[in-house]
Amino acid sequence: MPVFLKKIACLWIAGVVLMSCVGMANAETVERIAAIAGDDVITLNDVRREGFLRMAVKGKDLRDLDTSATRGEDLEALVRELVQTRLIARQARKNNIHIGDREVDLQLKEMYARSGQGEEAFKAMIAQEGIAWADYREYMRSEIEAQFVIRSELAGQVAPSESDVVACAQENAPEDRNSLIATLRQIIIPELGGDSGAGLSAPAARTLNGVWWNSLDKLMLRYAHGVRDRAAAEPERFVEFVKRYSTGRSVERDGLLGTFAPSDLSRDFASVFTLKKGDVSSLIVTGAGYHILRVDDLVEGESESWKKAMDQCREQIAMRESQRLVESWLSDLMAKNYVSILVNRDISGQN
Repeated sequence: MPVFLKKIACLWIAGVVLMSCVGMANAETVERIAAIAGDDVITLNDVRREGFLRMAVKGKDLRDLDTSATRGEDLEALVRELVQTRLIARQARKNNIHIGDREVDLQLKEMYARSGQGEEAFKAMIAQEGIAWADYREYMRSEIEAQFVIRSELAGQVAPSESDVVACAQENAPEDRNSLIATLRQIIIPELGGDSGAGLSAPAARTLNGVWWNSLDKLMLRYAHGVRDRAAAEPERFVEFVKRYSTGRSVERDGLLGTFAPSDLSRDFASVFTLKKGDVSSLIVTGAGYHILRVDDLVEGESESWKKAMDQCREQIAMRESQRLVESWLSDLMAKNYVSILVNRDISGQN
């Protein structure tokens, strides 16, 4: 066989069995091949350089692999990630996807904002991890490129079924789905707690004249009961009574509080869900004062907490489904290309 044919055969075999052509190629050179991804060769130097960066941005140290109890599995997972990155880059070129400096700069600005740091502080933080800024930008570019490729390949495939979302919400908020939903309006009369009529602070007034202060408390409570009785007798005039007797921000909305399920309110207000539409509650006493509520509407429906549970479940299921689809797509991508992972030495040592 001609020499050049022997060399071609050796290079092909080296991608499958590391030491097949030791007699015709330098063993150290073959040993430094970490993986082959299609027509791309990943060397151990590539693993050290790219692997260091990828682990550093995750808050890990590449050197820790050497003492890890699962060193082999961890190292193979890292090399597999690099293989997938090369194959995604190849797919990006096939799909004519190119990520330029503008896209990287926009992504970095978002990261500055999320980290609460300016550009220079963020760069200093990256430098403390031992990462060159140019390498970090290239890492960001490849990550954005991967996102574009995956989105273009899997667009429209993530659609959580409503039955799965309902089942998840039912598990997380079983009491909130079918419940009474009350639209409430309130009159609130504050307790005496700021300044007394004599201009004394509440603690001082209580100390100097406890009997007098207690009489004011009783007077205010009697006053609140009087307002409540009048509102209960004429519930159709409730808005008028709000403007006349109530305090607080709800006055600006004619006393309207909003729509609530039992789980949305404290136990102090549980009694309102035993009322009928148009009824006025008994006097409810809380730390904020004396509350008088009218039930403007009362229906069976889905509470805000149930809707929140549904939204959270929909997002969680979508994320799991996305992860499953991405993993499946990456497996298919590796199956469609020639991939060989050849890790057989300590990667943090010297060449």
